Amino acid sequence: MTTGVHTWEDDGHCYLCGKHNPEGLHLEFRLEGRELETTFTAEKRHQGYKDVLHGGLLAMVLDEVMVMLPYRLFGTVNANAEFTVRLHRPVPIGSRLVVRASFAGPAVAGQRLYRMAAEARTMDGALAASATGACVRVRS
Repeated sequence: MTTGVHTWEDDGHCYLCGKHNPEGLHLEFRLEGRELETTFTAEKRHQGYKDVLHGGLLAMVLDEVMVMLPYRLFGTVNANAEFTVRLHRPVPIGSRLVVRASFAGPAVAGQRLYRMAAEARTMDGALAASATGACVRVRS
């Protein structure tokens, strides 16, 4: 039974970035100025239709990189309150994607809400998916 109080604690089991989740993606991030980047390879276990990456899993990766940018830059714990994803093209299994997040509006330490943008591109630069969102600070 839950009490309704959440501590937003990271126990290392996040499906996307958690180092202790044996089934997770174990994403690693690189901060480049005011942008955050990760790479991800679409594996067979990530497919929706035959040999195509599931769009929902790609949406999860876009969500994660948007939430992680203010965390890495300002040290705050954040969650996307809302986000919109556009899938531009199917991503074949085996494809390696570069996923990058940036701020879509003003962003300074201590802010409660950040407007975010992210995109996933194939290694040849083709846009696979894009997202926008409203990232909320849930803990400093």
